[in-house]
Amino acid sequence: MPDPLSFRIKKQFDRYVHDPIAAIIAIPLFLILKFLPYKFSSYMCGALMYLIAPLTSYNKRVKKHLKIVFPNKSRKDINKLTLQQWFMLGQTIGEMPHINNLIKSGNLETEGLERIKKGPAILVGAHMGNWEFLLRVGDLAGRRAGYVFRPINNWILNKIQIYRNKDANADFYKKGRLAAIGMASKLKNGEVVGLTGDQLLREGIMVPFFGIDTPTPQAAAVMALKWNVPIYMVRVERFKGIKFKLSVEDKLKFPKNLDKDKAIYEITRLISKRIEEWIIDRPEQWLWAHRRWGKWG
Repeated sequence: MPDPLSFRIKKQFDRYVHDPIAAIIAIPLFLILKFLPYKFSSYMCGALMYLIAPLTSYNKRVKKHLKIVFPNKSRKDINKLTLQQWFMLGQTIGEMPHINNLIKSGNLETEGLERIKKGPAILVGAHMGNWEFLLRVGDLAGRRAGYVFRPINNWILNKIQIYRNKDANADFYKKGRLAAIGMASKLKNGEVVGLTGDQLLREGIMVPFFGIDTPTPQAAAVMALKWNVPIYMVRVERFKGIKFKLSVEDKLKFPKNLDKDKAIYEITRLISKRIEEWIIDRPEQWLWAHRRWGKWG
């Protein structure tokens, strides 16, 4: 546990020195991307990430994670996937200022939106394809959804992140108690909430993810049981560079008549299993650099 004084000093340093400096660097870059054509912005950032990311410590982590999921792949195949996912992550960054333009220009195909046009629903996605589209799924279905978000460590960039999604026709809830209250209110009013199910949550329940028991978010399962609300998995796929498909899949089916703890576990396991299937199908499109397995990653 850090010394209280040193912790307070670091907190003040981050707020008044580190975060403003990082924001001064990041904000002009974001504005430059915003004024570039979306196709150029996407491919330019993809190329930069392809060239720079392999030189960072994250490259080793990505390869380690790929070996967890694909233990039988050759080193050549792992290296190829590593470079592919860096390029696509760079594309996602380059496309962030252009999400609305990508939708308006017909680069996003949708499927299954009719499943969530009426009544309450819990939507669960993952960091695949371009996950920024997940924040538009409610609006695309003609609904005002509520989304849980994990704040960026930089308080300035976090405010900017919220502001730039103001046109998503959505409510955003910071992960924690406020998110629980906000989502409960939405569901009780027959509305839609969305969250991701592929990130490490230290206070989550232990569920297998590619054979390793990993702390996993159980909020979707808890809410589905408490409010008797269906869960829909929402998949985003990338095609042909900057073409995408967003699919609201069939209602998640899970066994009935289980006790509460077993039901929460089983629903969470099924969510993780479906995300596994997406990753196996399109491994280059997942966010491999995230420390999904905790100490394993």
